[in-house]
Amino acid sequence: MDKELSPFTPDWHKLLDKLEADEQSSNSLSADEQVLLAELRAIRDESADALKTYSSFHTHKKWGELKAHIEITSAVRSKGKLRKLWFSIAAAAVLLIIGISFIYHSDQQRPQNLVNMIRNDIPPGRNTATLTLDNGKKIVLSTANDGKLANEAGIVISKTADGQVVYTVKDDKLAAGTHIHTLSTAVGETYRLRLPDQSEVWLNASSSIRFPASFASAKLREVELTGEAYFEIAKDKTHPFIVKTNLQEVQVLGTHFNINSYADHHTTVTTLLEGSVHVSNHLEQGKIIKPGEQSIVQDGRDIIVEPADIKNVMAWKNGYFRFRNEPIEDVMAKIIRWYDIDVVYTGKVSGEKFNGNISRRKNISEVLNMLSYSNDVKFKVEGRRVTVIQ
Repeated sequence: MDKELSPFTPDWHKLLDKLEADEQSSNSLSADEQVLLAELRAIRDESADALKTYSSFHTHKKWGELKAHIEITSAVRSKGKLRKLWFSIAAAAVLLIIGISFIYHSDQQRPQNLVNMIRNDIPPGRNTATLTLDNGKKIVLSTANDGKLANEAGIVISKTADGQVVYTVKDDKLAAGTHIHTLSTAVGETYRLRLPDQSEVWLNASSSIRFPASFASAKLREVELTGEAYFEIAKDKTHPFIVKTNLQEVQVLGTHFNINSYADHHTTVTTLLEGSVHVSNHLEQGKIIKPGEQSIVQDGRDIIVEPADIKNVMAWKNGYFRFRNEPIEDVMAKIIRWYDIDVVYTGKVSGEKFNGNISRRKNISEVLNMLSYSNDVKFKVEGRRVTVIQ
């Protein structure tokens, strides 16, 4: 694929169709292609709303302050009045349709707070993780060479060129579930795993999954999760797949779902995209959720099942942040895990709400710059410390 292609390519919709077709076929997408696919989908999702908003937007006041590659939609609610400031994930599609031109400003023309943010910029997270084998050996995947990582009890563990750990059973007689491995990500890390049963797992930042090197001799395919992960489980009616967290247990036969179980949330949210999932909690209460639904589990409370915002839940896996009517504290919680920063708040608590999308491949200066267009929230970056000024 031409490396110069981007979401601003005039034929972006054709490129989107091609990437989606490749994703559905046997062709595998590179890491760059996967991120580009996510960005193009975001453009498609937001363009309709952008067109509805365009007629009331005062271009001469704001467009001149933006760079063409900024990718966020921000709708800010302040003092009871909704002010819409929306940027290029939605605007990119509008630009292509109505031909608006952006004006580039030099560094000398930028507001001083933006210059300071760029000077103290922080890059986005990386595609890496640490694999811990049963014998305690740790393999840092960002420094490991592509190809075979280990050979243990009939299981070959390898790293692919597009950044994935793959478990392959080479000898069923030797393969056994007594060898327990752990794949873990730190703050600002994410990784993809293919289990020996061909199930696939995408691990978000600050997360870990503990699993047997083989399911060959097990009646159940059991794994343990902390943090957040998206699962695409290989179908096997005779061997149910079980995901255990600190608050719940999820049992499936073959399906696609996301589990968010960060300890600081004190809540576990399971969102179903395809198939059927049975969720049970410590009260021995069980619920079956359907595609498009999510279960909410809190310790000592009944399980709640409600409709899910699939786009919001899957944003991290598809390579972007998505904010929907969220206070700055919730917005920053997502940013903290990806950029490995400490956040301090000063001033009176702001009541504004943020809505928008932005690629997770951007430096933190671009993310904070977009949020600061609300005029009610500003940022100061000192090393890895970000002060939110309200």
